[in-house]
Amino acid sequence: MTVSIEQRVPNRIERLALPERLPSIGMSLRAAERELERNAGRHTGLLDLTYADTKRFPAPPWAIKSYVEAATSGGRSYTAYRGEEHVRSTVGASVGGLMGIPVDPKRELILTPGTQAALYTALAAVLEEGDKAIIADPDYLTNERLIRYFGAECIKLPLRWEVDGRHTFDPDEMEAAFRQKPKVFLFSNPNNPTGTVHSEATLQQIAELAMRYDVLVIADELYSRLVYEGRNYFHLAAMEGIKARTISLLGPSKTESMSGYRLGVAVAPGDIVDRMEDVQSVSALRAPAYAQHTLLHWIRDDQEFVARRVKEYQLLRDMAVDAFKDTNFIRASASHATSYIFPKLIGIGASDQEIALRLQDVAGVIVNPGYQSGERGRGHFRICFAQDEKIFANALDRIVSTLRSFQS
Repeated sequence: MTVSIEQRVPNRIERLALPERLPSIGMSLRAAERELERNAGRHTGLLDLTYADTKRFPAPPWAIKSYVEAATSGGRSYTAYRGEEHVRSTVGASVGGLMGIPVDPKRELILTPGTQAALYTALAAVLEEGDKAIIADPDYLTNERLIRYFGAECIKLPLRWEVDGRHTFDPDEMEAAFRQKPKVFLFSNPNNPTGTVHSEATLQQIAELAMRYDVLVIADELYSRLVYEGRNYFHLAAMEGIKARTISLLGPSKTESMSGYRLGVAVAPGDIVDRMEDVQSVSALRAPAYAQHTLLHWIRDDQEFVARRVKEYQLLRDMAVDAFKDTNFIRASASHATSYIFPKLIGIGASDQEIALRLQDVAGVIVNPGYQSGERGRGHFRICFAQDEKIFANALDRIVSTLRSFQS
């Protein structure tokens, strides 16, 4: 006898679709993304500009070497949930030097299977259903979804990246958000998708407000080493008095093209790291054991490598900005950091979704439509400029030509 069991989708999964976006994009966020995925599947040879070309920009030579050595010389396949102790010891020193703060590798550091897992375990360790969390708008495209997944409410803080380079958040708007009694403030620095680097003044105000209103801060600093023109970068946890309430997320996936190694690093107060380890122990268990050994070289042995990469990326960034600047329908600012630009469309009546679909069909490229990053991202699209130079130059020409067709 066949027994029929009615399957109800859990609320936390339904919340991931952000159905409240329907009025602005005509469907839920997940439905819109699936439409883009289905459409891309009808084509062959699309150039995916949502991430870096790791063939053109491969990982450092020490990455595969240290991975193979760990895998073939009796390296442990099962490590402590928070990571191999001697690896954490080295990473603690490297990260502490980068951030300018002491890091206790036994208590204040955890290795995760990618920075995305670090973000997930951090939020799982601190958020409860009904809590409030401040997020920037626009910001990393999974921030809002994760907060909703955990049953918390998002307080949107507008990012003023096109208005004032000193105050990327309006000071009054920021304090108003903190007054709403959030448990967490989550933001990326440098900002993904805009490439903005938050100023020292902005970070100092975040620190002051977090301490005054008793708020935890999660700072996604994944792109903190991909900063251009020698711009100053400040780690939030190094601001006076804020380390004890800051979770900093870092990793080698972007700067060193090591996303395939699935490695992330979180630096946080010891009690929060304990909770993050509890979450990891019932989800992913640990970062990949052999890959952990590549972190022995990360930061410590790649200073020249990163310096060269920053120069190469900056040239590609400028190539993209130059390709758009002579049009009257694309406004592109040179990002301060990251591997992205976030152009804005001027005078084009099509929706973000229509733009993204047309770019797939006609220009042969995949981009991130601006709505993915928040309401203030609408009217923009994100492209990753870490590509093969010749292929990218041709793609930029096709993008301009395709977007020009919307004006006719």
